[in-house]
Amino acid sequence: MFDSDNNGLTGSSPITVLVIDDDSGVRRVVARWLAADGYHSAEAATAEAAREFLRTHPVQLITLDVRMPGVSGIELLPQIAAEYPDTPVIMMTGVQETQTAIDTLTHGACAYLTKPVKREALCREVRAALLRRRFAIGSRQYTLRLEEKVREQTVAIRSAHEETIHRLVSASMWRDEVTGTHLRRTGLLAELLAKAAGWSAAEAEFIRLAAPMHDIGKIGIPDTILRKPGILSAEELEIMKQHTRIGAMMLAGSSVPMLQMARDIALCHHERWNGEGYPAGLSGSLIPECARIVAIVDVYDAMTHDRTYRRAYAEERARTMMQRETGTQFDPRLLTLFFLRLAEVCRIAKNNPDQPVATCLRACAQSSVFDVSDESTAVHRDGPLSCA
Repeated sequence: MFDSDNNGLTGSSPITVLVIDDDSGVRRVVARWLAADGYHSAEAATAEAAREFLRTHPVQLITLDVRMPGVSGIELLPQIAAEYPDTPVIMMTGVQETQTAIDTLTHGACAYLTKPVKREALCREVRAALLRRRFAIGSRQYTLRLEEKVREQTVAIRSAHEETIHRLVSASMWRDEVTGTHLRRTGLLAELLAKAAGWSAAEAEFIRLAAPMHDIGKIGIPDTILRKPGILSAEELEIMKQHTRIGAMMLAGSSVPMLQMARDIALCHHERWNGEGYPAGLSGSLIPECARIVAIVDVYDAMTHDRTYRRAYAEERARTMMQRETGTQFDPRLLTLFFLRLAEVCRIAKNNPDQPVATCLRACAQSSVFDVSDESTAVHRDGPLSCA
């Protein structure tokens, strides 16, 4: 009957029972009975005195007189139940009224005793109430531990899924110029824009994981085309465009919502708002919104970071170039929402910087293949604005 942390469990601190009754004789007798059973007791003659004691002392059980001057026990009971739900209350009264008993039990009392209360009956109800309290607290603590373990396992599973995705995407990265941090930023920026567009947190998390897989189909493009250091021929460009269909086929057939979204993104991220994109020439809202989001964030991130064939464009220049494509390449609403959040976009970029590519830039600048100062280098080999 001792409590180490005032929770009514086991330990070395005595369990405290607060005896609330306006009759001092009743308080003394109850306190004596409780002491004989090993409990510590405290007394309060009024509701106000009881509230003050409860505010400043831990209490594991309360005995409460139904009728007291001022605030009655019936009025005090629901306040105690609301503020101290783990503290059981045994009601005591000198009036045998069925309705009163029902009212007290309805409002949170665990037992109802009529005066004169017998010692055996009181101690039996005290032991039963404390046992129920102990089990209730133990059950809740177990549930909380279980929920925490489930949360930890969920995080671990989600982390494993995310690592698997990035490892899968890395297979295509080795064959292309895209950096891992570009893919990470693309996911984070897609999540940001999805939330701005009204997506739920769960849906936005899906696109954060799915967006980095948008170009996974490039794993099926021959190196002679994928790594060609110059402008692609019309025939080569048509082969390059097949990466959208290849990626969609790789991701097709899954029952996982995130992978279903990744499939739509891979297939449609080169579609254009005006219907002049590929592979299906979809336009407007017929293009999945997830693909319209990735189309924006992928282009913006690529333009504002160094590439082996050009230096990064200033934010203002990239924004101007993209705004020219409002309503043609990009969804006007989504592009507006994106540029309204440039402060957050810049924060994501700052927290996920690329590794320096200065050596590659110098090598390319010295060649005759690329002009790093020419805005035309923003034209991507498989789309109007740079996406890689």
